[in-house]
Amino acid sequence: MLAMIGTTVFYYLKICNSNTTMRTKLIFLLLVFLSTQAQSQIEQIDSLKRVIESTKVDSVKVNTLISLSSYYYRSSPSEAIRYGELAENLAGKINFQSGQAYAYKSIGMGHYFQGNYTDALLSWQQSLAVFTSMGDEQGEANILNNLGAVYFNQGDDNSAIEYYLQSLKLAEKNEDKLRTATALVNIGGVYFNKPSTHDMALSYYLQSLPLSEELGDQDAIGTYTVNMGEIYLASEQVD
Repeated sequence: MLAMIGTTVFYYLKICNSNTTMRTKLIFLLLVFLSTQAQSQIEQIDSLKRVIESTKVDSVKVNTLISLSSYYYRSSPSEAIRYGELAENLAGKINFQSGQAYAYKSIGMGHYFQGNYTDALLSWQQSLAVFTSMGDEQGEANILNNLGAVYFNQGDDNSAIEYYLQSLKLAEKNEDKLRTATALVNIGGVYFNKPSTHDMALSYYLQSLPLSEELGDQDAIGTYTVNMGEIYLASEQVD
């Protein structure tokens, strides 16, 4: 299980093999839906590129480059990195700290989805340093969670927990429900790895439940629902 660093949409389609006509219709509808989503994304990307070409305000260009970078995180991480670097260079020239922080985050996201964790850590540490210097605790909570995700995916549970707990502390302090829920789910994910800490995993998942439901975060809900089911099943088998 990968740690959560953002919102991911998963499409699940259960098709009954005994009904070929219905299966064909459902597949067709799904393809139409995905095609529409893809076309919409292309239009949004083109719109952002036009803003970059036309705007005379450098801070607007930085923010638009960062937005453009986010569209490529999963589909083309190298493009995400390229646009993130353009944003960071321009933000540095105009001393736009917030832009720099989010640009470093975008660069790190590109490296993360490439599986290049060393460079992801470096970019996110740079992002964290800028957020900290600004006193932006919401930004800090975001990046601390992402750093924890890297260590979790590398199998370093102790470091992952350390960063997740720091993220949780700041998120709760600022009443940031999204970051709080994300940190709780990720902490639960670390404890889920070992049967001896399943009780702790359940505790964190249950704390996250009302927040995730309030936010409508189906990704988080799906993650801990499956994990909680496995924990309960394992508990019954032991008994």
